[in-house]
Formats: sequence, structure tokens, C-alpha cells
Amino acid sequence: MNFATEKNPGYDLILEEINALGLTSYVEELDENGFTVIPPEIACPDGLGERLLQSILDVSEKRSGVKSDINDGSTHKNLVGKLNEDIKVDYGLNTESVDENVVADDSPIGDFLRALIFEGKAFEDALMNPVILAMATYLVGYQCHLSAMNAFIKGPNRTNLDLHCDTLLPDPLPDHALVCNCTYALTDYNLENGSIAFVPGSHKLNRAPTKTESVLSKNPDVIHVDAKAGSLIIFHGAVWHGAYHRTADGLRVTMPVVFARPFMKPEEYLKDNVSDEMIQRINHPRFPILTQQADFYAVHDWKDADNRKLKMMEYFENYNESLGGILGSTDRVHDHFS
Repeated sequence: MNFATEKNPGYDLILEEINALGLTSYVEELDENGFTVIPPEIACPDGLGERLLQSILDVSEKRSGVKSDINDGSTHKNLVGKLNEDIKVDYGLNTESVDENVVADDSPIGDFLRALIFEGKAFEDALMNPVILAMATYLVGYQCHLSAMNAFIKGPNRTNLDLHCDTLLPDPLPDHALVCNCTYALTDYNLENGSIAFVPGSHKLNRAPTKTESVLSKNPDVIHVDAKAGSLIIFHGAVWHGAYHRTADGLRVTMPVVFARPFMKPEEYLKDNVSDEMIQRINHPRFPILTQQADFYAVHDWKDADNRKLKMMEYFENYNESLGGILGSTDRVHDHFS
């Protein structure tokens, strides 16, 4: 990222973190291709991947009343909506039927679980994982917030997810990332298992794919990704990506953790939903920043605006102190890293 030639303490600090975590080669691949795959031995220490997988299956059963069959995937085969409802749910996704003679209406992502940050310690640990935070910081800066923590549980299905990018803005897109996606692949990823698809280097085009370019099976530049369970797939918010349909039995379980710069509207509104108890229990100066507690612009009650600003500044100052005072330390009013 050659965003600025002047010295930037935020850039220097994140490079130190990346080097200390053994992530330098993955950052280089991320810059070149727009995505990288970090293996489970680095991405998910202390059994995090296994804990996340079980926790997601537990949340799914709690919310739906249906126990997921991870062996043959029969509970999710050709799922058209929510797991416990025989109703098609339109998530606004463009899809492609893999059989040209059949108009398939199943979901390309399977069951969709939202707002997982409130579902227990495994999800809190996933957010505060130093590896995911280092990669997100490299792309969207030290003041980025959590935009969404979701899970997709996909069984055998008949639709591909069209290519798209996660930065939902008119073209042209900026060179620097506004959004980044850090996906925990919690089951083995390959083509038969319905893996993610990328067009390498497409983030450098500074635009979303056209309707013609977005059709997965007809784009000659698209590739699939192989990844072991517990891997982290990190990608730039402007890279073109989609997903193949699953032909194998069983389930594909993934947890996208989406980060965004603080001026980007988040997918999940956390501001008034994160309790003081949760902040105190996690006890990390970055957690309030990640969970939108320092986002003054989300005020919805003018009577509380002054108190919220004081609280916001307290969170910001504590976080900045933990970083050695780097935030706002350059001559730029806004820079890419702090």
C-alpha cells in the first residue's frame, strides 16, 4: 500500500504487528491478488476454529429448532429460506442456476445467521483474534469498526452466487479499502464443497463487475479457493468474489467478519446494543472502538448527544493511549491507518 510517502506511525505500527504474527507473506499476496488464505495453525490458535463451528451449529439449532446434519447436509439441501420456514427469503443476491434447463430458487449461501457477536465467548474471541485484527487494520485502519459478524450454513444446492464486491458505492472506487471481509472457513473448502470464487487482482480495477462480468460460470478469470477448516480468508472490499454451488454431501460453514472504516454505514447497528457489562468483561481498549461505541455520528437522541460524545472521547483516548498516541499524529486530517 503506497498511500503516502511521509512517515506514518500507524503504518509503521501495523507492519510491526504483521511481522510479529508471521503475516508478511499473506499481506503481500493480499496486495497483489486482493485476497489471501491464512492457514488454521496461524489463523485459529487454541482450537478457535472448532469452538466457532460448534457454537454456530448451536446458535442455528437454538434459533431454528432444527439440528443441523453436518454429515450429509440433508437439513440444508436446496434451502430456499430460513431453516425452520418453508418460505423463500430474498437477500437481494444475484444468482445463477447451474442447470440451464431448471430455474433454481435455492439460496446460494444457505442459512443466514446474523449478529453473532452477542452469542458467546467463541464469537468474542473470534473478533479479538490478533490475526484477524492485524489484517483488518492493514486494510481499513486502526479505527475501523465491526460492520457485521454473520454465518452461512450451506448444504448441497443448485445455484452459484454471482460475482460482486462488498463496497456498495458508485464507480470508481478508491484504491484504498473502505471495507474488508475476514471469513473464517470452518469446514474444508474446495470446489465440490461450494467454495468462494475470486477474480485475482480485480480490486485494482476500482469498480464493481458489470452484469455480464458477474456471471460466475462465464467469467474466464475466476478461480476457486481451497482452504482447510479453520483457515481465514481475508479480502479487500473491492475484489470481485462469489461462490460455487455445493455438489458434495455435508455442510459448508463459514463466518464472515466484515470490518469497515468508521464513516461507512455498518450492516449491523451495535451502538446501543453493546452493554457496559460486555465492555468491562472483555476489558480491551479496542473493543468499544470495534463495536461502534466511539461513533458519535450515530446519535439518535439529541438529549443524549453531549453525554455520548464524552463517552466516545473517553473510549477514543483510552484506545489511543494503548497505541502510544499514534491516532491523529500525522499532518493529515484523515489518514489511511489512524
